[in-house]
Amino acid sequence: MKVKLYYIIVLGMLMSSCISDKLDNQSSITSDIISPENPPKMEFEIEVFNFDTVAVGESVNHTFKFKNLGPGPLLIHSVKAACGCTVLKEWPDYPIEVGETGEIPIEFSSNHPGPKSRYISILANTKPASTKLYLEGYVSGI
Repeated sequence: MKVKLYYIIVLGMLMSSCISDKLDNQSSITSDIISPENPPKMEFEIEVFNFDTVAVGESVNHTFKFKNLGPGPLLIHSVKAACGCTVLKEWPDYPIEVGETGEIPIEFSSNHPGPKSRYISILANTKPASTKLYLEGYVSGI
């Protein structure tokens, strides 16, 4: 009985060691990298993208590029489009260190004619926590 208990304890220690090694090799979000008093600053190259004029049915692709100006790691919690005509492709789901850059690619589908102004909302550990980026232009056609 004591031998079985010994093997169970040793096996448990080995398994927990393997799991902890895997976690250490991944970028994980922990409370020690979130600083509400001194949040990071996300600066975009442009906050309003003007796609000029496109025909009904055309798609417009754009990538919003940003940089973390510090003082700590930037964590993007979510990115949401205000309407179904804008598709979010991907965004960084890992901590972005001070001085590093990132991208948020989007695709806008022009389904209805007329002037368009759409936005996406980014929720991050910045102050304010929410940032809006805009797409503007005109969709021509019938």
